[in-house]
Amino acid sequence: MSGKIFLQSYVVPVCIFEDGKSGAILREVIGTAFFCGTRGFFLSAKHVLEEASTKAKERGLTVGLTIKADHGTSDASMVSPAMALDYAPEPYDIALGFMDYFPPTPLRSTDRDVGVWEAVKTLGYPISAHVKEGEALWINLRGQEGVVQRPTVPRDMISTHPNGFELSFLLAPGMSGGPLFTAEGDVIGVNVASFSSRTLDSEFVEVDDNGKTFSERRFRIEEFGFAHDLRGLLQWQAPMLGGRTLHDVLKD
Repeated sequence: MSGKIFLQSYVVPVCIFEDGKSGAILREVIGTAFFCGTRGFFLSAKHVLEEASTKAKERGLTVGLTIKADHGTSDASMVSPAMALDYAPEPYDIALGFMDYFPPTPLRSTDRDVGVWEAVKTLGYPISAHVKEGEALWINLRGQEGVVQRPTVPRDMISTHPNGFELSFLLAPGMSGGPLFTAEGDVIGVNVASFSSRTLDSEFVEVDDNGKTFSERRFRIEEFGFAHDLRGLLQWQAPMLGGRTLHDVLKD
């Protein structure tokens, strides 16, 4: 990835804001979105935009993206409403949007094979990294990397999901909607969740001479992040695409 590209110009926060006298007032960051390709289209998680829409309606605010001025080439930040949205068919937790904003980005869609041990990266805006000072809200980008522990199919998951990727790292709240991509910038998935399970491996109980009981339990804990596989959605013809496929508008 080129050092001349501002990371926060193409991986951006999904937020709710109000219009102030001197500009937009950012009230809350809900999750992450990212621009892929060169045509102004962005992707996020469906549940991120639905949560943002619900909160905005309840509080009389507007859903938007925090972007960089001058189509991503400036350090100055601005907030732009997220107006044009289409939601992918179930069970995908993916949303497509369009904005009159064309930042330089290395991210492109791909249909190449992905397997176990594939090295992957992601970027996003975890809630734990936000800093609030009075009316000011400082938003910090976090990068993570690891590997695909296993590609999954619907029967592998406890709830309804399409094909996906089990990751070697957890996704903190706020990272949902971010891109899962390779070192070459090939986007293979959209972050949607983290999972945790706890299994009792063994239990030891001992009673001493005074009749007092001592017990020890050993649990096995498994935790992983999860992304929906974007490759299975590349032939989706979202209404806003006018007959084109998702791959048509994200591949270059």
